[in-house]
Amino acid sequence: MNEISATIQSTGGFENACESKHHMLEVQGGPISVYEAGDPQKPKIIMLHGAMYDEARFSWDQMFPYLSNHYHVFAIDTPRHGKSRPWDGNLTHTRLVDILHDGITQLGLDRFHLIGLSMGGALSIEYASRYPNSVRSMALFEPGGLGDKVDWQFITWLYIKTPGMLRMLSKRYVKMDDASINKLLHSIFVKGTSPTDPDRLASILKDEIRGKFQYGEKDMDDWQLNAIGPFRLTWNLLDKIPMIQCPTLWLRGADSVLVKQQEMERAVHLAKEGGSEATLKIIEKAGHLLPLEQPELANQAVKRFLDDQGLM
Repeated sequence: MNEISATIQSTGGFENACESKHHMLEVQGGPISVYEAGDPQKPKIIMLHGAMYDEARFSWDQMFPYLSNHYHVFAIDTPRHGKSRPWDGNLTHTRLVDILHDGITQLGLDRFHLIGLSMGGALSIEYASRYPNSVRSMALFEPGGLGDKVDWQFITWLYIKTPGMLRMLSKRYVKMDDASINKLLHSIFVKGTSPTDPDRLASILKDEIRGKFQYGEKDMDDWQLNAIGPFRLTWNLLDKIPMIQCPTLWLRGADSVLVKQQEMERAVHLAKEGGSEATLKIIEKAGHLLPLEQPELANQAVKRFLDDQGLM
């Protein structure tokens, strides 16, 4: 298949990725779901999605099939997301990195590039700080763990400490009909953008809602909950960023309200202070779901960055 025809056929959806496969691994006593696509002879890319109601098939709906035409791509469902269920215990950020490392080792990957969104970006940063010899480069979409506080810090802390509140959304969402889920899907896109394939993404979102409800999971991930104190965050990644030894591309949607511009700028400055190459790219008419809101621009930016690492 030539590159042009592959691009046309792989317009979105994991089912349209080049030579797509799905694996279920047993890691530290729990299941890890991994999607694989592309030519095994090409450079390895690992993709990590965001928190709450996200999973690999959702965040990377457009980028995974696109990159599969050029690289050997792996998209991992983080524990308690997608098909990586059930999991027991407190899934702290350090435990998640341990689990991911064991899963990556099982896959036989020793040198690779990381692409992460939100929680996945935070896990990528911590992974790269621990295993610098494994990570060749990183593309980070608004990674978590960059701030000192969140908006409405004290109210957020009260919310998560109120009994029953952390399952309120799943109990509400699971009762929604298809039209309501479709409306919910559109509501998380910034104004002026919309899902490329709303039916497919709504179906994935519905699966994730059912999974959270079925396994009695909280709406928020443990790594988020563990970080929220009454007046400030109890941990962040600011001390890890200078430890990054690979080139990084930091991407932010201009209309995002979750990760602030100054937080991204500080992170890039810290990476450069640590001696690594770091670039910040702002994409207009996009928010936190940049890979879905502006898929063509996001795909092109990441591929250009990877090509600059001498991959093609």
